[in-house]
Amino acid sequence: MIGFSMNNRLKGRVAALKSFLGAVQLLQAEIVFRQSALPDILPMMIRECSGAASDFFRQVLRLMVEKNESFMSAVAFLVPELRHFDLKWDEIEWLASVGQIAGRYDAATQADRLSGVIARLEQSLDQAQEEYGQKGRLYRALGLTAGVMIALVAL
Repeated sequence: MIGFSMNNRLKGRVAALKSFLGAVQLLQAEIVFRQSALPDILPMMIRECSGAASDFFRQVLRLMVEKNESFMSAVAFLVPELRHFDLKWDEIEWLASVGQIAGRYDAATQADRLSGVIARLEQSLDQAQEEYGQKGRLYRALGLTAGVMIALVAL
């Protein structure tokens, strides 16, 4: 179980990074090309993105609507929730910086700063996929081997 649990954490991190990467890319495109306002972009992000990003930005939108929070303060408030997606601390910081960038500067500056976040998330996704490819098999094999050993000892 432990081996499969560790494998699932690696797999979950890859899926979360893909989801958040897509969300930040969509946010950047909407800000630059359509010049949409954040309240209009968030429902689209929730619909278009799946998994972790959709869940996270749904909570952000809820805080903005129900408690009249700004995008920046809603993201900052929900940053601790990002731990549940098996992300590393630097990845959480990059995603938290999206709250400080979006809606705060002119479109060109937002696009430039979001490009930096996207580049870092892409790097992190590549590393996570490589780690999953290498360690995922190892964790599954160790889990299976330990299970067989326990079954043999129990006999």
